[in-house]
Order: sequence, then structure tokens, then C-alpha cells
Amino acid sequence: MKLTAPFGIALAIAATLLTACSAGSSGATTASAPAASGASADKQSGPTLTGKPWALTEVTSKTPAFQGVVPAYQQPDYTITFNTDGTYSGTAACNQIAGTYKTSGNNLTIAAGASTLALCPDSDFGSIFAHSLTTPSTYAVTSDTLKITLSGGGTMTFGPLPVVPSSAQSSGVASLEPGASPPAGLLGKTWKLTGITETTPAFRGVVPEADQSKYTMEFQADRTFNAKADCNQVGGTYEVHRGDGRTDIGIEPGGGSISILPGPSTLAACPPSSMGDLYVVGLGKASSFTIEGGQLTLTLDDGDGGTLVFGT
Repeated sequence: MKLTAPFGIALAIAATLLTACSAGSSGATTASAPAASGASADKQSGPTLTGKPWALTEVTSKTPAFQGVVPAYQQPDYTITFNTDGTYSGTAACNQIAGTYKTSGNNLTIAAGASTLALCPDSDFGSIFAHSLTTPSTYAVTSDTLKITLSGGGTMTFGPLPVVPSSAQSSGVASLEPGASPPAGLLGKTWKLTGITETTPAFRGVVPEADQSKYTMEFQADRTFNAKADCNQVGGTYEVHRGDGRTDIGIEPGGGSISILPGPSTLAACPPSSMGDLYVVGLGKASSFTIEGGQLTLTLDDGDGGTLVFGT
């Protein structure tokens, strides 16, 4: 599944922890896990939770409601290992994540620490995985399955690390093929998101009118864009393409193909009901656009014609 940015959306998407900082798409460094006061592991976690890598197999959310199943070949890209000293480490697409955790009975708290912040092409779950990890409530280990229930009622399900090569692994370097001049109809407007339909993760929702100003997109003539994804700001680049492949003249009126590459983003903690991660994931999958009657529709390359719909 083509995603020119990272579920790293991104989601915004995209790379990603819930620390309020900004990040670039290069210069990633190895993550570390600084100790946090009171974040040591509870002995009740036992050997069933600790000491082995868990690979994400499924993630769900109740608000907004979505469900995503991680293909086996991508599961090695979304992992977490709980260490007996109260630290954890893992991978979120092409990034390394780390931090501390604490258990008490079946209760689980996770404090995100350092992370690399590279841009992750071909990532469906990077930002959603990293953000969801910071909102655990309880956990249960049964046989070879770890299930973490999130504070908002969603779940993250993990299994043993598959012994398969990951075709989704990325070096974090991405660029767009040069395209044609952007059409005037795309520029000079603040496009407000009104609806999202995605298949990976499976989600369909309408953005309430009162919230549409939280999810915006502004295309610039220099082929950069500025977007708002709830409480975070996202920058990046885009290219539009003619059907005949020419780059010396502008694109036909009304629409054409488009590629969007989300780049640097702030990483503030948005409310649990936020659509920010899903929005950034969708931006990275955009493959074509149409403009009609004051409405912009981005069609996604997600296997089933997902869309991002905007008004002004």
C-alpha cells in the first residue's frame, strides 16, 4: 500500500510521540529510554509480559471508531519490548521508540521517552501505534497474545514477532517525482476537512462543522503545504501530475493526480477523540484530486478508493 509519508501519517503523519516538539525528516538518532521517577516495572508483570518483543497485529479505537489489522509482513515494524527494569523499547515503522512503564495488578501506565523522528514512507500505522501506546489502561497476557486496553476503550493486540522479512521497512528517506504547475483552483484557499473514508485502518467519519477549522490544508504555489491536524501543525511538499506526464505546462483544470509528502510536524498530545492521526495517514496516501463546486476531494491509494473531502 503506497504511503508517501508515515500510521508516520503523518499519521502525520505524520513519526511520532506525544511530546510537544517539532521534527524533521532526517538526522534521526538512536532512541534512549531515560528513567522516570516511579516508572519501574511492577513484579506482577511477570516473565509473560517482559523480556520478549511483542508485534502489533491489530489496533482499534472507539472515538473516533476505527479498526486496523496489521499484515504479517508489516508486524515487525510495530513492536514493543517491556524490560524488567521498567523501561521499554520498540519500533514504530522506521523509527525507534523508548520510555518507561509501570504495572500494578493488570493496570498499565506508559511514559513516552526519546524517539527518532524520521519520515517513514510506506507506513500505515506508525503514528497511530506510537500515540496509542501512551494511553494504556489495562493489559492481559494469554498464551502468546498481549492485549492492551486503552483509556478511551480501544485496544492494541500483539503477538510473537513473526520470522518474516518486512517489505515495509524504510530508511526514512523519501522524495516526490517532479510534477506540473499546481492549478490555480488548488491555491489561495484554506481547505477544511469535512469527511474521511479510509480502509487501512478502516474508518469512515464526518467532521463536525465546529471542528472543521482544526483540520485544514493550504497548498502553496512553491509546492509546499501547511496543514493543521487538530492540535498539531504539519508541513510538507506535494506534486501534481498531468495524465500525459508533461511538466512544462500546467495541469488540466478540475483535477489530476497528486502526491503528498507530510514532513515536519509538532507532536502535541491531542484529545482522545482526535482524527489527527487518521487525517495525516490519509494525506500520505493521496493519489488524485478533483475540485468541483467549491469542494476538494482527495482520492486515496488505499485499495478501496478512500477519500478526504474538503470545503472552504
